[in-house]
Parts: sequence; structure tokens; C-alpha cells
Amino acid sequence: MTAVDLLGYAASIVIITSLLMKSILRLRIIGLVGGMLFFIYGLLLHSVPVAGLNLVNMCINLYFIRQMLTARSYFKLLEVDRNSSYLTSFLEFYQSDIAKFFPHFVYRPDRADMVYLILRDLQPVGLFVMERDASGRALVKLDYVIPGYRDLKAGQFLYHELEHLLPAKQVTTLYSVAGDDVHQRYLKRMGFTVQGGEGQKKLYARELG
Repeated sequence: MTAVDLLGYAASIVIITSLLMKSILRLRIIGLVGGMLFFIYGLLLHSVPVAGLNLVNMCINLYFIRQMLTARSYFKLLEVDRNSSYLTSFLEFYQSDIAKFFPHFVYRPDRADMVYLILRDLQPVGLFVMERDASGRALVKLDYVIPGYRDLKAGQFLYHELEHLLPAKQVTTLYSVAGDDVHQRYLKRMGFTVQGGEGQKKLYARELG
């Protein structure tokens, strides 16, 4: 097997991987990398159709990546009735996906202090649920964004809004128990710092105001 053959196999694997991405942005970026590899592969084989097709593919991916990175989305927090039938349906529909990030989450309407849908261009793309524990700490029980919209924009908007909403409720510190590694990285990017604990029991905190 030659180096050119290996390049072709690598390009194929990258393209297949891109099709497995739930995030459209990641799909485009990985597809762009795959197109670049196939473009080089076509040049090495002196194959104009392969190189030409993937040059067009690269240009299309670059165009849509630029569109996604520069597009301005309209965000809004919509407070939801704790016993809303839509809220129940949302939780049921995304139950298995929520469990991947928040395996111990159980929705308790009687204990929820804040329940907000995160709207992006008026589409419900996320859900935020906050409770207070026995010591009065404000705990993030759920900060979930549906597949395809996990580009951090919803999270950045959410915590920017909470900076104004929570102090009015006498909440100056927000706590969250870490989930998996992805969740821990997300918390850090949202301004949380580790307070203690180990593994998935680490407690993170973010000061408000």
C-alpha cells in the first residue's frame, strides 16, 4: 500500500466521521478537512475530476462555515410554568440525550426555582432549571442544549442573562455539579471554577454580579 493510498483511506475516514457529527458546524469543518485531503489525493493521482469535485466541496463548506460563524442569532429566555405540558413533552423527548450529560437529573416541579427555555431565533433549543438545596445554595440542575446547537452561543447568552436575573433573587453564587469531561470543560468556559470534590462529583461555582 502506497502513501497515496493511505491518504485516500484517511480522507474517506474523515468524510465518514463528518457525517456522524450532530453539530452542523462540526460537520462542515470536518467535511472541509476531508475535502482538502481528497483534493490533495486527486492532485497526486493527476485526477482532475477528483481534485475539481473536492475543490468545489471545500469552497461550499468554507462558505457555510463563514455563514454560521458570522450569522447573528436572536436569543431569548422564556420562563416556563413548572407544570407546563410542553415542558413535560420537551423533557420526555430529549430524556435519553439529557441523561448522557445529567445522568442523575430528575425534574421536581415543586422544587424548581427557575425554569427557562432558551430560544434561538424563536426555536426552543435549550432548557435551564435551577433549584435551591437545604443550605440555600442555588444549584444548576439542568443546563441543556439540544443537538445541533451546541456551539456555546446559547450558554454564553444564558449566563449573561443570569447575571441580571439572579441577583434580583438574592443569588450571588451559582453552583453546578460536574458531569462528564465535556460538561466540566463547558462549565469552565462559562466562568465556573472548581470548589472541591472528585471526578463527576466536583462542585463548580460561578460568582454573579
